Amino acid sequence: MAAITYDQAAHLLRRMGFGGSPDEISNLTRRSREAAVDRLLNFEQVDNQELEDTLNKSLNPKKFTPRDDLQLWWIVRMILTQRPFEEKMTLFWHNHFATALDKVPYPLMYVQNQMLRQNSLERFDTLLLNVAQDPGMLVYLDGVTNKLGHANENFGRELEELFTMGINDVVTGQPNYTERDVKEIARAFTGWQFKERGHKPYKYTFFIQADQHDNAAKTIYGQTANFGGEDVISLISARRSTARFLVKKIFEFFVYPLTNSSEDHATVEKFADVYVNNNHSIKSLVGAIFLSDEFFSDRAQFALVKSPAELIVGTLRMLSARYNPGSLEYGDFDLYNQFKRMGFDILNPFDVSGWKLNLGWLSTATVLERYNFATNFIETRDADKHTLGGSITNDQLRSYADANATTTVRNFARLLGPLNLDPQTINALADYLQTDDDGHRMTWSINDDSVNKNLRGLVFLLMCSPEYQMN
Repeated sequence: MAAITYDQAAHLLRRMGFGGSPDEISNLTRRSREAAVDRLLNFEQVDNQELEDTLNKSLNPKKFTPRDDLQLWWIVRMILTQRPFEEKMTLFWHNHFATALDKVPYPLMYVQNQMLRQNSLERFDTLLLNVAQDPGMLVYLDGVTNKLGHANENFGRELEELFTMGINDVVTGQPNYTERDVKEIARAFTGWQFKERGHKPYKYTFFIQADQHDNAAKTIYGQTANFGGEDVISLISARRSTARFLVKKIFEFFVYPLTNSSEDHATVEKFADVYVNNNHSIKSLVGAIFLSDEFFSDRAQFALVKSPAELIVGTLRMLSARYNPGSLEYGDFDLYNQFKRMGFDILNPFDVSGWKLNLGWLSTATVLERYNFATNFIETRDADKHTLGGSITNDQLRSYADANATTTVRNFARLLGPLNLDPQTINALADYLQTDDDGHRMTWSINDDSVNKNLRGLVFLLMCSPEYQMN
């Protein structure tokens, strides 16, 4: 099969990660669609030891405190990882199984984050069982208070409504469960607890407290038996409505928003078949989606609004920016605050429904913060290795410049996307390169002053463009 194009490779890297440098994109263009997807999907084959060594040296989890340490640790993972899809899937599941530091102590959130990373491409049954037994989830949705005779319905309700199938089937519109199902499912999870393992950091053991577990018969989805929580997870994972719900959630995160049209319902059904026919394998499902014509269609191109993670991390990765995370004592905590100001208080969503994606990322305040990020980034000039945060050198900027102003604009639009700019915008940006500080026309030439001012200004304008806000 023919190799994918540069634009297709860039699209793949933006969606399966946070964008790629020209070298990373070009590397994928030498591969077929199948080989390119395989390269990103099978991330366990990629050596990531350099990242782990950096984190253990500068942001060691054993030294975390109850502040922003954990959030910065994860953001740095996204920036420096050689396995971008691993972090992108972890990000997807964090938003899907949303839990928050406002209620859950940071050691439990760290354990959950690692669990989601390790299970991100497993069978859904396996992932869901791990989530249900996770200490952070047991605290967040009050599973630890779910006792015999006093069943707490919080987890049982969100398990169905938000985590697996939704209130109504996404294709048929029919109700997926009843209030009785919620109550009976809550009984199945009674007595689920966790405890510290030998007072070791981040070590916890799940167990079922026998005298608090309801062993009586329960009727769930019309079936009666002495169901336990594991049985409920198996029942739910096998439902067609769960397959459809997961397909829609994953597809809309990675490809484009779906409508209620018959065409889009057929798309959901097609990938639901993949889930069903591959033993509920998330890896098989996402692999089929990324290989599909839908993913590479015109409809999918720049169809999603960049999340703050995709905007910030993507900028650093696409521009091959130098990045210094600092340390826990003196770290780049402003980077986490930039996420937060853009509406993404990572690891701390507003509620169990997670963040509202696409247009939910944009408001008057958050768009201004996107511009502020562009300002802060582009104003960091030729920083040395001790300067915190990200920067791009004048020499890096110069390498993309051309003696022709219009070609220079096109080069940078290609670097930051490639962005599909209309001719009027390209001409306006070329005029900007050929205008001095007093607003007079000048001849564009590549020199220290034009690189330091005009090229930095061009990158800033491109980062603030409507096209750059799309993924």
